[in-house]
Amino acid sequence: MRRHAARGIANPMAAAEIANRASLIAWELMDNAHRHSHSGAPDQTLTLMLERSRYLLSITVTDAGPTPGCKRLSFPEQKSHGGGLGRVASLSFYWDWDGCAGLPVTVKARIELP
Repeated sequence: MRRHAARGIANPMAAAEIANRASLIAWELMDNAHRHSHSGAPDQTLTLMLERSRYLLSITVTDAGPTPGCKRLSFPEQKSHGGGLGRVASLSFYWDWDGCAGLPVTVKARIELP
């Protein structure tokens, strides 16, 4: 993750900062998927994608959908305590999500590249 995020950035300090931010965002998104979806079950997985263009780095996590039998279908929301998506929001210039109640949810965060 860190190596791919820093690839092609000439300034070593900027490369290290982008790599660190990308790693932290990926960690928070994967942790959220494990905590709040069926992805946290031993037999389930999640998908992590890193996409890069000339000016953007996108980190995307898709979970396995809600835990079977779950009465409350939640959607990604930023809370005030500063962890999870609050931290993602502070590390990225933009984040959003896509999905429907009862189905897998995809959360994407974007970092501007120098």
